[in-house]
Amino acid sequence: MIKSRLVKSLPVILLLIAGSKAYSQLPAVITEHFNALSKHDVKAIAAGYADSAKVYSPNWEGAKTGPPGVTEVYTRYFSSTPDLFYNITHIINAGENIVVEYTSGGTLSNPESGTPDYMKGKRYTVNYCAIFTIKNRKITRESDYFDQVAFLRQVGFFDQH
Repeated sequence: MIKSRLVKSLPVILLLIAGSKAYSQLPAVITEHFNALSKHDVKAIAAGYADSAKVYSPNWEGAKTGPPGVTEVYTRYFSSTPDLFYNITHIINAGENIVVEYTSGGTLSNPESGTPDYMKGKRYTVNYCAIFTIKNRKITRESDYFDQVAFLRQVGFFDQH
């Protein structure tokens, strides 16, 4: 009787083990992603995204798509803020989704065209929250949130208005 129950339960047990192993690999994908961010390695960052990945941020109109969109964004970020840093403060593993709270900042040394002159040379540090969806060890979706008012305060926006 016990042997019969064990045999019937075995497929469920194996499925749970396989599923937990797949989900346990997800934080490694995030660690690799943030290591590449810290090194400003745009090629490695882009390689972590699926071709059809969608990345959302309040910084842009609409989504950026796949490695080309990610390459464009991070090339701009690392150019405008050459000392840009990233520090993870908390990770929540929720199945195929990972929530990451982190701090990022640096000095706005080379502002993009259209950026007001008073922002040049300003240091900033901002708290972020990002939600990643990961499938087959690739990021398929990322939504980023940050305190835009804190950023604007630190780069002098409210001193001008």
